[in-house]
Amino acid sequence: MVGPVTLKDIARKAHVSIGTVSRVFNNHANVTEEMRQRVLKAATELGYFATAGREQRPSDTNRLVKEIGFLFCSFLSIDGVATNPFWSHILHGVESEASRFNIKVTYRSLSTLENTPDILLTTVYDMKLGGILLSGPAEPETIQLIHDTGIPLVLVDNHLPKFHCVLGNNFDGARAAVEYLISMGHRQIAFIGGPVREGTQPPRGIYTIERRAEGYRIALVDAGLPVSRELCESANLSADGGYEACKRLLKRGLPFSALFCANDEMAIGAMKALREVGLQIPDDVSVVGFDDINMVQHLTPALTTVRVDKEVLGSIAVRRLLSLINNPDPVGVSSILEVELVVRDSVKRLAEQA
Repeated sequence: MVGPVTLKDIARKAHVSIGTVSRVFNNHANVTEEMRQRVLKAATELGYFATAGREQRPSDTNRLVKEIGFLFCSFLSIDGVATNPFWSHILHGVESEASRFNIKVTYRSLSTLENTPDILLTTVYDMKLGGILLSGPAEPETIQLIHDTGIPLVLVDNHLPKFHCVLGNNFDGARAAVEYLISMGHRQIAFIGGPVREGTQPPRGIYTIERRAEGYRIALVDAGLPVSRELCESANLSADGGYEACKRLLKRGLPFSALFCANDEMAIGAMKALREVGLQIPDDVSVVGFDDINMVQHLTPALTTVRVDKEVLGSIAVRRLLSLINNPDPVGVSSILEVELVVRDSVKRLAEQA
């Protein structure tokens, strides 16, 4: 469509009056939900929100932001970000940084709305946010839909080309973890990674976990070691998932002296599975995780892992969003935070092999 989208254009496409469009945009109570969704869908398809967002953004670099959204979206079953050992610390970092600017943070899970884009759009639009931190492995279509509202958007612990993102250095962290295992004499190193979304072609994994998987593979290749599919398993990133995945590895009967898990929760489950068959950690199998969630330092043995400074990640995400709000940039920028290998007691050096 040439030129700015008008209320008349939206009314024509939605087959309603201009007055109805106005009532929807002003949140009047005398509009049915079916009518609201029809109008919002028409506005989105015409590009109204993206155009309006650009036109209404003031040039003042000190634009006042009163509220931002920490919106979570994932195809995995995660019960409450506020109690999750990984995401709760990112949220805490977001809230701490936002409080410095007297900005309110509203948390909302959109996971159940990904398959109903009209309702998702209505939900986001009704929140009237000054900016959005979209966290979790949201689908590309969902990211694009939210972006098209014209609300400044930063992805947290996710990546999609041309979008603004903040995430940890997952590839280098995983490579460092596996290189450490190799330096300790391990040659058969198993891996438990993340799930693949069902029904996608080509199959899609979770970007951050796939980068960790790639770091695992490259470390082996660089050391001249084979990458065995039989020593790799996938799970849903939970302790239960790690437990079941480790049982599948053990059932194959292939020997491995070390196990690298793509997150700490799966490592905790894997350690349980190893103990159930009488294997000792690290005497029989060394284990390394990723994320450094609080509880792993208190395990027996304490878990060697890769530390992601989750609070800092949340803090930088807020700063990136505020910068984007004040200085709109159509070129997506990825902020990659360095991570750190934390050596504890769950890895044993193997004796020199002939």
